[in-house]
Amino acid sequence: MAGQGTVLIGGPADGASDAGAPARVAVVFERSSAGEAAVREAAELANAGRELYVVTLAPQARPMLWGRAGGEGPYNIAVREEAELELLEAREILGSVASRAQFKMLVGYPQPPLARWVAEHELGLVLLPYRRLTPGGNPFAKSLRKGTSAEVRLVR
Repeated sequence: MAGQGTVLIGGPADGASDAGAPARVAVVFERSSAGEAAVREAAELANAGRELYVVTLAPQARPMLWGRAGGEGPYNIAVREEAELELLEAREILGSVASRAQFKMLVGYPQPPLARWVAEHELGLVLLPYRRLTPGGNPFAKSLRKGTSAEVRLVR
């Protein structure tokens, strides 16, 4: 059942009991009020006995096609460092629940392979922070609905 401030995007919307709730839950964290709300909702689910994964995303820039393009550029390094800091921030928000959660940074070009990762880990629910000016509320919502069987919730 979706919590307050949550927009249900995929899965049951009839408010069915918690008995059939997914055992494995992922939350995508980004620095925003919606990101914090998503982590707080994930903490409630973890307290209810769900296995929790906290994910941050580190989209990478395309390597240059000329010159010495074999190495990683400062931009890609900075994006990965920022994603690591976001994981630390999510850990702080979770508090005591953090010890029962698994933390993962997904890296990819042009975007991290979130849908593939969710499918590989057989997650039943993905909590995404809602983005007000983005069609569908989050750029990953559509790919998750198409590429996985997971329920997708956008959290405001």
